Amino acid sequence: MNRVGRRLCGATLLLLLGTMVWLMGYTARPQAAADPQLPGPCTTNHRQVTVNGRETHIYYPTSCTGWVSAPYPGIAFAHGFSMFGLSDGAADNAGNGEHLASWGYVVAIPKLTDDVEERITDIQAVLTYLETETDSPGSFLYQKVDTNRLALAGHSFGGATVLAVSAQDARVKAVVALDPVYHQGGPGDNPEIWDPDVEGPKITAPTCILGAPASNCNSEADYAEIYPFVGSTHKATFVIVGASHCDFSDPGNSLCSFVCDGDTDPARTRLVQKYMTAWFNYYLHYDTDYYDYLYGTEADSDIANGLIERQVDTAPRNVTATGQYKAVLLEWTLYDHPIIAGYNVYRRQTDQTYPSTPQIHTGPTSSHLDEGLAGGETYFYTLCSRDAAGHEHQLSYEVSATTTPQVAPGPGLGAQLYLPIVLKNWQ
Repeated sequence: MNRVGRRLCGATLLLLLGTMVWLMGYTARPQAAADPQLPGPCTTNHRQVTVNGRETHIYYPTSCTGWVSAPYPGIAFAHGFSMFGLSDGAADNAGNGEHLASWGYVVAIPKLTDDVEERITDIQAVLTYLETETDSPGSFLYQKVDTNRLALAGHSFGGATVLAVSAQDARVKAVVALDPVYHQGGPGDNPEIWDPDVEGPKITAPTCILGAPASNCNSEADYAEIYPFVGSTHKATFVIVGASHCDFSDPGNSLCSFVCDGDTDPARTRLVQKYMTAWFNYYLHYDTDYYDYLYGTEADSDIANGLIERQVDTAPRNVTATGQYKAVLLEWTLYDHPIIAGYNVYRRQTDQTYPSTPQIHTGPTSSHLDEGLAGGETYFYTLCSRDAAGHEHQLSYEVSATTTPQVAPGPGLGAQLYLPIVLKNWQ
């Protein structure tokens, strides 16, 4: 065999061996599910512990593939009204805990009383428990929880509970409220347990509210009243079309269905878990692929198919424009969250339309000086935040400013002219 033949045989052998290794690796390592309503890339485990005197169930990853690795974000989950102790809310939400754990979250679900102040204290105690255990050698959670990525989720009365906690606790970096109800005592006209108009504006973490049409256990569809008061710059509400109040916990909860007069459907529960998981994947794992499941093509498809109704508010706040000499100073409130990689600025002049691509790309900042403009001209601007993949969020309202044609004399200029005269006379 000549030298060329030997090289070809060797190359072929290496190619075959490489292909075999690739196939073995491919079949041996499961790939992360793209769709967040499916189980995620982690195997999970469950432990029962006691936190602040409450029976608490911990669902956590044991091993993960792909982009998920320890330490994992931690989530405290608040169940709904216990119906005076008849319902075990922690058990009723085991499916939510297991599902989130499969996506790389440590989820703690305590058994809560129906006293709102005790609930708030207990959920904050769970966050503290996660912080303590991840720093404790010998704990089953040792080095498993990222204390800079703590979040909250809750259903019904629990949805209002986690909103109340997120308004008070700066440790919360994201929150999902499932068909929240802020009236104490279950169905009927009962006292409010939380003041969304007072406390809601204090919420700054990215907030997702999932809702259902009004039902016996949420007769006012409270999420519609709560949502406008939430202060977070990034917030959204997704209404699950045709859902019942009981679709947000584990399907088959006959007691919930009896009291709330609503059936359950596993398909609707999966839809709930889809948006809850996508929200946390985007705002806690900072995985930009899940933009599409919230704001892009995947969510648009669910809307087109009549599965959800969506309201989104992610535009920059407090945008202003100030004219200067052949420049315009733009200022806005920076949303200081890791998902914000920077801002895109669009500019136009009178009788023009905005271009399809931004003129200016900034980093995560709160201002930009647009220089090199014509003097005495009016410029119009709108801007949006973007993530690391370049996905744009909602555009701001439009602002405008007129540049000045020349430098206006200021106090400094007068002093510069006067000082040499004084010195000359003194000499």
